[in-house]
Amino acid sequence: MSSNATLSTGLAPVALLALLAAPPSIGDEGQATVESTVLFNTDCARCHEGECSGRLSFHLPPEAADQHIRRHGGELPAKQVRELSELLRYMKEECAFGPLPLALALDGAWGTETLSRLRSASGETYFLPLGTLSPGGHRVLLQGPGPTARPCVELIDGDFGYLDAVELEPAEDGWRLRFRTEAAGVLFLRVKIPVHADLIRVEIARESPP
Repeated sequence: MSSNATLSTGLAPVALLALLAAPPSIGDEGQATVESTVLFNTDCARCHEGECSGRLSFHLPPEAADQHIRRHGGELPAKQVRELSELLRYMKEECAFGPLPLALALDGAWGTETLSRLRSASGETYFLPLGTLSPGGHRVLLQGPGPTARPCVELIDGDFGYLDAVELEPAEDGWRLRFRTEAAGVLFLRVKIPVHADLIRVEIARESPP
C-alpha cells in the first residue's frame, strides 16, 4: 500500500450503514446503541478509565447505577440509562471502551454521515475508533475546524494509556495529527472541538518511512 494514499475502504457504504444501525453487543445482559456508546466514551469514560477491576464482577445494583448516571448525565430516556449502566459494567469488568462496529483503519476515511454518529450529544467531542494500527508512523487529517479552531486531541490505547508523543499542526481545510506507535494495537481518538466547528471528513494513512 502506498504510504501517500488514503487507506482503501474496508466496507461498502451500504454495509457500513447497516453496521451503524445495528447496536453492538456488549455482553449477555444487553446491548448499547452507537449513540449511547459514544456518549459513554466521551462524557463518562474519563471518570472511570482508571477503575476497571480486571474482569471481576460488577456489584453495583442497577438502581444505584441508574441514580449515578442520572445525577451526572441529567434527564435521559430510561432505555439509554440502562445502556449506559451496562457500558459502565462492561468497562469495569473488561477494562475496555464500549465497542463500536467500525474502525477508521478499515475504511480509510469518514464523512459527515458517519462522523455525526460519533459525536457526543453536547456536540463538543467526537470519539473515533481508529482500529488496530501497525507499528510505525501514522497521520490523521481532521477536516473542518479552521486555523483558529484548534481541536484538543487525546490518543488512547486499549489499556487506557495516553500517547503523549503526538504532533498537531494546521493543514489545508483543517488539522493534521501525526504520531508513531511502537507496537501493533488498538487506538482511539477523542477530539474536542471549539463551539460552532464541525468535523466534515477524517482520513488516516501511514507516514512515509524516514
